[in-house]
Amino acid sequence: MTSPNPTANLLVIVIASGRQAETLMHALTQNSFAFTRYDLSMFAFQETRLCLMIGLNNAQSARLMGLIEEHCQPHQEYVPVQFTPPAGFPPLSMIEARVGGALVYQLEVERFEQF
Repeated sequence: MTSPNPTANLLVIVIASGRQAETLMHALTQNSFAFTRYDLSMFAFQETRLCLMIGLNNAQSARLMGLIEEHCQPHQEYVPVQFTPPAGFPPLSMIEARVGGALVYQLEVERFEQF
């Protein structure tokens, strides 16, 4: 038997770097947001990425976005180079790159059921 939840009308999908996602998940738990976690590290991303799926009411959206913004800020970091330069160019071992941050998708939900 299903139990419709008329208050959940948004599905928010957050893709964040592993380190930032861990602190975000802690903050979400502390603020009573339920989420499902998917590990994306097996895909083509250089750094570990996590996907969080969060069902919530539209009224909670601003609070959620505030937590994401607080815990998932992009920053500059030196990362290993993953290519071989052409002949005649010196090899690079590290480059400065913008890392972190989050991709956030909000989708309207017609019906939410929890089993």
